[in-house]
Amino acid sequence: MKMFGLVEITRSFTAMNTNVEAVVCVPSGGEKQAENALLLVQDIFTSVEAALSRFIPDSEISRLNRSAGQPFQASSLLFTVMTLAKAAAETTGGIFDPTILPFLMAAGYDRSFEQLVTQSILPVLEIKSRYTWRDIILDAAASTITIPAGAGVDLGGIAKGWTVDYAGQKLKDFSGFAIDAGGDILLGGKRADGSLWPIGVVDPFNLQENLTVLELSDCAICTSTTTRRCWRLDGFSGHHLIDSRHGKPADSAVVSVTVIADSAARAEVIAKTALILGPDEGMQFIHSQTGAQGIIVLNNGVLLRSEETREAGYVR
Repeated sequence: MKMFGLVEITRSFTAMNTNVEAVVCVPSGGEKQAENALLLVQDIFTSVEAALSRFIPDSEISRLNRSAGQPFQASSLLFTVMTLAKAAAETTGGIFDPTILPFLMAAGYDRSFEQLVTQSILPVLEIKSRYTWRDIILDAAASTITIPAGAGVDLGGIAKGWTVDYAGQKLKDFSGFAIDAGGDILLGGKRADGSLWPIGVVDPFNLQENLTVLELSDCAICTSTTTRRCWRLDGFSGHHLIDSRHGKPADSAVVSVTVIADSAARAEVIAKTALILGPDEGMQFIHSQTGAQGIIVLNNGVLLRSEETREAGYVR
């Protein structure tokens, strides 16, 4: 798109088992600069996935999980994201917990999502022990991470949010940019025509339709829902949002939460936590988070909104 002397350059690719689209606005003639920046964004996603995906056997996080019970020498990347995850767990009172990997495995999410149709479910009751985020030992001086023997960590959602934020830092000098990684979205500045970025809040009961469209700038917006990464195998219905309080897929009255915040990693955590907590506690949690706003969709189709998001066209 070319308007008012600015051009929007877009790059789309697949990473972290989702579609990623990144857009930057540059003056006409700056297309090469934009393309180089967008290629860097793709490289960032590729490298983070290679390090932090539990579905890659030789990834760093896979090696950490195999080293459970002893200190693991961590890269700066892994140590940074694990530190962020542990801080998020503390902020949410443990509702968000990176040590849920054994329960994800037991719920059936033991391989990349598109392969779930070929796999069987392990009963949750087979899990004998339970560790929490408090059992993760981070040694900043030695750059080591220690998780207990028998424990396992998964950084999926928060790692994706962090990657969106980190990639966004590489685009901050452009007059406008947007990164959308499967619904984890970071926005900067304005579009080439000077308008805000229109972001649709998807109807969880009809993924082809939007419930509303918000016009946003200089913020992140992320959605957690039980209607996307879900499956039904061996008579068992499951999804990837685990309630750490009982180790099973969350079973609140909430099917979708969209949160606006100052970073994608933070919006991701707040949305997931609110969904697990349920309608009342979930909205209270959103309101307790500085600068955060949200839209909650209940299983009966009712929408609960923060005051600032009650009208389509909300501007941060």
